[in-house]
Amino acid sequence: MTATAGEETLERLGGLLDRAVRALGKTGEADAACRLAAEGWWLLKAPAPKAARRLNATLHYLTVHSRKTDKKRETR
Repeated sequence: MTATAGEETLERLGGLLDRAVRALGKTGEADAACRLAAEGWWLLKAPAPKAARRLNATLHYLTVHSRKTDKKRETR
């Protein structure tokens, strides 16, 4: 089954959002990045499931990465 132009566009926009969210997380704004990733997942889960899964993975990455960064700050 081939994706329609609208589905393909949503998948590409999801990828763009994913890259932006990861970049935001790298600036130390993990909480804001997580909120955006979660909202993006919610919006994309039905019409663009691949993009939604990618955002879900990014959300988990940001959560783990943020905890590691917080622990490093505590030990300093």
